[in-house]
Amino acid sequence: MTRRDYEREWMDAGYPKGMGSAKFLPPPDHAFLRVYHLTSAEHAISSVSLGRLKVTRFSEANDPFELMALNAHEHGFRKLLNSFKATEDANTGLLCFSKNWTNPLLWSHYATKHKGICLGFDLRRGDNVQEVQYARERPRKTSLSGKETEPIQKNLQDLLRRTKYIGWVYEQEVRRFVDLAKAKQEHGLYFVSFDQDLRLKEVILGERNGISLEEMKALAKATNPGAVVFKTRLERRDFRIVGDGRYPPVIPKDAA
Repeated sequence: MTRRDYEREWMDAGYPKGMGSAKFLPPPDHAFLRVYHLTSAEHAISSVSLGRLKVTRFSEANDPFELMALNAHEHGFRKLLNSFKATEDANTGLLCFSKNWTNPLLWSHYATKHKGICLGFDLRRGDNVQEVQYARERPRKTSLSGKETEPIQKNLQDLLRRTKYIGWVYEQEVRRFVDLAKAKQEHGLYFVSFDQDLRLKEVILGERNGISLEEMKALAKATNPGAVVFKTRLERRDFRIVGDGRYPPVIPKDAA
């Protein structure tokens, strides 16, 4: 395969400079957003084999401030926030992605210290897909609600669903909100299947991952023939994770 750099195509499509996959792959159609889900090798293999992703509940998330981003100094408002979080946790889940996969912290925190796998998806854009906002301070309700008569109206609910402390900014998180009533439930867990709105496009092995490329390519070809598989390495001049150019992915004919 002749190596080609698609950096300009990605930037023309609205992505920032430095997209990890731009060294190998073209960007998706504008109707979709390329996003990345980092996880353990075990969970990634299960996802690829079964064609699905596990839905995260708000109560399961790493950040205890989920849905609690607003300043809760007032006792009455704390009660409202707690009630809202309980209701959301019972009815709504998350598929969590990053906008890129080159930050080493992502691999350390979510992909078992670089032994895991990153799954790249084409995620259809829509109202249920939102980028997380990062804030240094918890905003006050009074500065946002104006003359609202309801305690937590829709605009504040949307803000709560996508606001996190700035310390999480390295994640560059994109969220797809999931109606749990429509998700597949199995042993108390919820799953969303790959489909035309969630297309697996990349399987990226961590720098310390011991699975052979050929094994993973065979699995991806059998279950998700449009996905490419490649391995990462440490960038030699920067604190970044990059694709290992010694093993560039072969783009399947049905990858589009």
